[in-house]
Amino acid sequence: MAIIGNDRVHRLGSGIHHSEAVLVDRAGFVIGFGRDRGACRVSPDGVTERFAELPEGTIPNGTVIDDNGDYIYCCLGRKAMMRLTPAGKASLWVDQVAGVPLLIPNFCTHDAEGNLYVSVTSTKRDFSRVFEEVMNPEPNGALVRIRPDGRGELVTAGLWLANGTAIDPKEEAVYVLQSGTKDLVRVPIRKDGGFGKPEIFAKDFPGIPDGMAFDVKGNCYVTCIFNHSRDADGKISLVACNQIIKVDPNGQWEPLIEDHSGKIEHPSNCAFGGPDMKRLYIANMEADHFAYADLDIAGHKLRHQRP
Repeated sequence: MAIIGNDRVHRLGSGIHHSEAVLVDRAGFVIGFGRDRGACRVSPDGVTERFAELPEGTIPNGTVIDDNGDYIYCCLGRKAMMRLTPAGKASLWVDQVAGVPLLIPNFCTHDAEGNLYVSVTSTKRDFSRVFEEVMNPEPNGALVRIRPDGRGELVTAGLWLANGTAIDPKEEAVYVLQSGTKDLVRVPIRKDGGFGKPEIFAKDFPGIPDGMAFDVKGNCYVTCIFNHSRDADGKISLVACNQIIKVDPNGQWEPLIEDHSGKIEHPSNCAFGGPDMKRLYIANMEADHFAYADLDIAGHKLRHQRP
């Protein structure tokens, strides 16, 4: 049973068309890039502004803010990491890392030093063919790290539809969701900057996981966007899951939110914000608005939210 009922889930904003990602800046604006190429932000009082148009051929996914105030976003259409200035000028930043082509750069997250971890859903197929791997998963995904100067290295390969990424509050590990196997992988970060052996941290999720965010106590909140469904003829299709689960520091999970009222529609990612960082914002892949729920614990501040 979900812990938070539908009455505690609310809509926010409008005109945000199929945003994969959601992030909250220092001023409290909730930001998402729509699949209609609109870069939108919603003010704390709920007013939506379309502040930039992304270039032709753009299919935006995970997004972060760097130290210059630029938006760095995963672009499925350009098969690259792109940069968008606050003035609305877009440019290509990186399209391969350590020989790994960014065919489907999915999500990205900064560590405290400004290194960017990027999940690559598949290194064999681009976005036009990703459905083949969604329906028949293969271990073609990867996780890479990009330094602030653009240099980078492979963190790990052999992931099953690598999706959302996050770093725990103590920065002891980087986590990546595997949509192909409905689980969460933990990769230890060594003090020398290297990485330990990847391990399954949590598994058997109730749906295909997409995005996640940590709170200050190390609990991880995971959005479950789809489930597989098989009809009478044996044909498999994807149906909405519309769940957010909470994974504790020991890898045990419990349901947190399940909504079928239209406020949550295929939840693709989540992020903490609000005056006390206790508001969990949710991006809806199949809607034109964000959703949010107020929790009783503060979220872990991302690099761009820190003083």
